[in-house]
Amino acid sequence: MNRIYLSTYGIAFSDYETLKRQIDGFPDFQLGVEYATWWKDPDFHEKLTAQITAMAGIPATIHSPFVEICTVPGSPEEAYMEECFTKACWYYQQFHATSMVFHTNEGSFPEAERPARRTRTREVLLRWYEKLRDMGIEMTVENVGYPLKDNLLFNQEEFIQLFADLPEGIGCLIDTGHAMLNDWDIVKVIQTLGPRIRGYHLNNNDGKHDSHYPLYDAEGYYSPQQIDEMLRAIALYSPEADLGIEYAPDGRFTTESLYADIRRVVRVTEEAARQA
Repeated sequence: MNRIYLSTYGIAFSDYETLKRQIDGFPDFQLGVEYATWWKDPDFHEKLTAQITAMAGIPATIHSPFVEICTVPGSPEEAYMEECFTKACWYYQQFHATSMVFHTNEGSFPEAERPARRTRTREVLLRWYEKLRDMGIEMTVENVGYPLKDNLLFNQEEFIQLFADLPEGIGCLIDTGHAMLNDWDIVKVIQTLGPRIRGYHLNNNDGKHDSHYPLYDAEGYYSPQQIDEMLRAIALYSPEADLGIEYAPDGRFTTESLYADIRRVVRVTEEAARQA
């Protein structure tokens, strides 16, 4: 069975007591946590650091900081990125995490700059891969960007090609919501990248905004049937990948509905694996 992690986005990167209750209250198996390592809250790092003791023993993955990775060499932005990512590596070690995911970029760039920016992103990812490898940190790279924000740096084919260009040691992480917003053929992406996909951020949305709806939300862009089809592809082509539940803290889910979604994910993926 895939390991399942709850993103700290679901508790607005702050209500760790609720997150701990959700984990302790789930009787089926041990859930893990994906910790964000940067946010605009001035007390963010104080709160996060307190969880090193409070959440001890709970399986963990790390989300690298939401700061621009595609920076100009020698710029203040690059220096800030390096500082933030170095701190994320410290959290990785403190939480005894098993992987850390990187975004390819955060902001938008003029169309004419995008080929060079894609090259720059590859350079930064490769440099960080060397650093992380020396520290024993497993690295994955996530698909990001969508039309409303005009910050899609890698389209579906370019994102797939990215992993042909990067070392095998760098894994792929698919954010289903980001893929939906760009009308990617998610099942095809899963089939193509297969076990190179080492993690997922599972969420739905309204088809326009990165709203991080629950997977089976009644207003979701993907229907329950489409979600199940996607989960079956995950079970068949990337059966060892970590599954991150990445829902927004907007009141669209409760602890009970969260548990129901997790159980459906497990049921669908296990049935698909048995029938393979």
